[in-house]
Amino acid sequence: MTPKASTFLFLLFTLSICIIHSAEAQREYIIVTKALSNKKIQYSSGDKISYKLKYEDFFRTDHIVALNDSSIEFHYNQILYTDISQIDVKGQNFTKFNYKSAGTKIQIVGIAYIAIDQFNQVVVHGEDASFNQGVWIAGGSIFLAGSIMKWIAPKKIKLGGKYTIKYINLK
Repeated sequence: MTPKASTFLFLLFTLSICIIHSAEAQREYIIVTKALSNKKIQYSSGDKISYKLKYEDFFRTDHIVALNDSSIEFHYNQILYTDISQIDVKGQNFTKFNYKSAGTKIQIVGIAYIAIDQFNQVVVHGEDASFNQGVWIAGGSIFLAGSIMKWIAPKKIKLGGKYTIKYINLK
């Protein structure tokens, strides 16, 4: 075997050991689930989580360093699962249908509907811009529906009752 081939095999072996080790390290999770539903969010070490403790009035945001069966370890403290009262799920896909992104798209459609009508009226037909009541009501209704969808999107979930935290170790 040539020196280049043996060096290549050594580097390939070392790289594969690193990849296997990193895949093996990510086998501990906490899962926030909703009872009688398939809604869940999964967190593992290295993930960012926003949470509120039972005895505090504000949310903390930390990166998870390690997990165990009763607590989450952060850089400077360790929090028991039972001390967490709420988790901020803004920006997470807690449901299969993402209300916030769908609401934004529907808002854009409402505005585009009005803009396209005005473009059609001014550029295509050569008329002056005017207020077409039916188009403005329809476009405004579409925009309002998108705004309502964004408003009803879940932002924070209260633990206890129907929402629970479960620790899972796949080792």
